[in-house]
Amino acid sequence: MAENNAKKTVNMSTLIIIIVAVVVILVVIFAAILFFMNKSNTASNVPTNSTTNVVNSEETEEKPENVSNNSVTNTATDNSSSTSQPSSTGSVSDDWKDCEFILNNQTYKLAFDYNQIKNNGWSFNLADYGYSNGYIMNKGDKISSTIDLENSNFDSDITVGFTNTSDGAKDILDCQIWAINVDNAFAKKPVTFSFAKGIHNGSTLDEVKAAYGEPKDTYRSDSLGYWVYTYQDEYSKYFKLTIYDDKGVTGFTYQMY
Repeated sequence: MAENNAKKTVNMSTLIIIIVAVVVILVVIFAAILFFMNKSNTASNVPTNSTTNVVNSEETEEKPENVSNNSVTNTATDNSSSTSQPSSTGSVSDDWKDCEFILNNQTYKLAFDYNQIKNNGWSFNLADYGYSNGYIMNKGDKISSTIDLENSNFDSDITVGFTNTSDGAKDILDCQIWAINVDNAFAKKPVTFSFAKGIHNGSTLDEVKAAYGEPKDTYRSDSLGYWVYTYQDEYSKYFKLTIYDDKGVTGFTYQMY
């Protein structure tokens, strides 16, 4: 009986030792896991901080770009404000009936050679009108103001009419311009122009009246807010001005029959 009790005691002691050993092993394993997890977290935090620093440094480097962008914006603003251009320099007759005008600092007098305005950067392509091989005009022939002139420096609408004032047939490119229409109303890169008695792009309605008096005919567009004043010398010369309430003179038409 005593021997059996001794065996039971030994067995219990052994079991307890085993249990304690297992617990110790589990604790050690758990501690090791925690250790490696903490180490891993610490390591993962390092790149996060590094990334933050890189972002901050990039933001710091971007500041000069922002200054540059502001400079561009200011430049664009300056350019847009310059669209309200002053009148062209130069001189023309004080009588509008002489059909003289200044376009971008170049003086013209109807009827003038097409080459004169072409040499100042304005041209057209005959192929656009279906005449890639040229177009011959006979003596006295006229084409109405339907030919669009273009200049890469401007986006004003400019149309001209051609006439042959010579004694023989000529190619249209060697003929003269008897009519011109210029419209700056919606141009972002407008041309400048001026006429007799200092009237120019931007002149007001009152200034036009003071310079030329009452027109032969008027047209009013209330919806768009502009006048068209037409001055006429018998039936040979026409001079029209488009005058907006808020923009002043934005365009003109000159014709000499």
